[in-house]
Amino acid sequence: MIGTKIKIGDRIKNLTYDEIKDEKLGAIYSKDKTIFRVFSPTSVTLDLLISDDYLKVRRNKYQMVRNEIGIYEITLEGDYNGYYYNYLVDNKYEVTDPYSFTASINSLSSVVVDVKETDPSGFREEKIPQNLEEDAIIYEMSVKNYTADRSSGIKNKGKFLGLTEEGSSFEGVSTGIDNVKELGVSHVQLLPLYDFISVDEDDSCFFDDDNYNWGYDPELYFAPEGSYATDPYDPTSRIKDAKKMIQTFHRNNISVVMDVVYNHTFKSYDSNLHTLARGYYHRMNEDGSFSNGSGVGNEVKSENAFTRKLIIDSLCHWAREYKVDGFRFDLMALIDIDTIKIALRELKKINPNIIIYGEPWMAFYSPLPLDKQILKGAQRSNSFGVFNDDFRDAIKGDVNGYEKGYIQGIFSNKIKIETGIAGSIHYDDKRIGFADDANETINYFNCHDNLIIYDKLAISLNDSRDIDSYIKLALGLIFLSFGKPFIYEGNEFNHSKNNDANSYRSPLSINSIKWEDKLNNIDIFNYTKDLIKLRKSIDIFKMTKASDIRKSLAFMENIEESLIIYKLESKKGKYLVAINASVDEKLIDRKKLDEFVQVNKISKIFAKRGISKIDINLEEDLILENKSVNVFKLGEVNGL
Repeated sequence: MIGTKIKIGDRIKNLTYDEIKDEKLGAIYSKDKTIFRVFSPTSVTLDLLISDDYLKVRRNKYQMVRNEIGIYEITLEGDYNGYYYNYLVDNKYEVTDPYSFTASINSLSSVVVDVKETDPSGFREEKIPQNLEEDAIIYEMSVKNYTADRSSGIKNKGKFLGLTEEGSSFEGVSTGIDNVKELGVSHVQLLPLYDFISVDEDDSCFFDDDNYNWGYDPELYFAPEGSYATDPYDPTSRIKDAKKMIQTFHRNNISVVMDVVYNHTFKSYDSNLHTLARGYYHRMNEDGSFSNGSGVGNEVKSENAFTRKLIIDSLCHWAREYKVDGFRFDLMALIDIDTIKIALRELKKINPNIIIYGEPWMAFYSPLPLDKQILKGAQRSNSFGVFNDDFRDAIKGDVNGYEKGYIQGIFSNKIKIETGIAGSIHYDDKRIGFADDANETINYFNCHDNLIIYDKLAISLNDSRDIDSYIKLALGLIFLSFGKPFIYEGNEFNHSKNNDANSYRSPLSINSIKWEDKLNNIDIFNYTKDLIKLRKSIDIFKMTKASDIRKSLAFMENIEESLIIYKLESKKGKYLVAINASVDEKLIDRKKLDEFVQVNKISKIFAKRGISKIDINLEEDLILENKSVNVFKLGEVNGL
């Protein structure tokens, strides 16, 4: 009967990814014909609705034919490039195609597109950056936040193309992509670029403050977000603009990491996935309700064959078609580890230097078996990374409250800090981390979530008049540790979100980068830039294997808890890092220092004011300024 729900049979339920991975889905375009294929195992009938204008009420309707594994298909002869289409399920429900490469404004319709015609000049031929994983220095940023404020000097404010505009400035300091270039990071991690549903893509009738969202509410996983396009009414604009943005980063030798949200869909019962395949794409409770491990209403059932295929196909599409260099997974614990392993294998075929990492946690309980959840430790020797909340909280305390960390004087965190410095490997019997390899840890003190570091310190310090010194301590710990250093936009010049701990839909007045902050905090910016330059110059930080780190890293023992002193040594150089987190100046006994470093020449190359070059008198005690990170070259100094 028309409209009667079909139960998914055992044949389809038991399909494996390997059995269906080569099935083509979506609108498969050529100039002579377009083949439409969609997985819809629970529908009785499925029709294709198509027209040359998404506003047309009358559209052509074609009945599709189903095969034995629940895929409906129809072929239309002729050139359908630019046509708008939807699927009509059981003569009742109209939905977009989950495999849409682009869409009409506000995702009302899917659009057939010839992606070959969307490449900017030279895009297909240009080589991607060869930034190795062990060299990664990651900078998280939002397309909109970074250029939307009037102080940015950007013409295409809040758009993909805003990040292609080079030469922008505010009262003499660089803004936009030039700020990223000046910092010297290797990778930018962009908040969601795919099509999300929570904003009106035509923002011409809004004040930007009233039309904002981070984008963690996915609608179409293969299509770029239309609100970031210069013309959201042109379905090709979002593709062309996104590619041009990535091309600009690549031309400046900056790799692009894409933030992806495969753990849930924004819509539940009325999502295109659930309408097309009821109870298949999402984890369901016995009573027919959605499981809610994500905390936002549902969670995606990644372990099912066609769900796994959707995730992997989407990742590969972004890597192949847009040349994206890496992926950051939101609530990664909800994606089964087998899917991640297969995805990584397929992505490495496209780009051997691709990196993936994510959040090793979920919001609430999930029925996904524990041994399939990507919690901290599950990444061991699996070639992907996770965010290191142990190190994060040891550095500055809890994420949103008044709790203090090491930099604010909780020196009992010292062992946790040293474990983080060692890349969170099993360094010794005292310093035992969760990683087999330092590449598995993302070292950070904040990201887009929770209080940004400036706001956290402002509420947790007893006296915040010298807040810059604490910021510098936090930055020094992140950049002078093994693993991947990660900072969030504006950390480098004291960006504040006015204590908004969850600004996902707060106005731009809260979220946007105000470039006068850079002008007013240029000392912090230069310090961060120097730290990045310093890290790049110390080849030892490229080491990721636990055995190599144990050979090259030594901590000074039996010193005050407010001091962390460690030696880095390889064939290419020897260094001493001395961190004084105390509010007081500290002296290091010369005899004790000589026994530890065993060299006849010491030169300070980095201190509280950044890169410097000062020869140290070997006959005197070593003085460490209060709340300071100091780096010394041991032996003869070349370069830094």
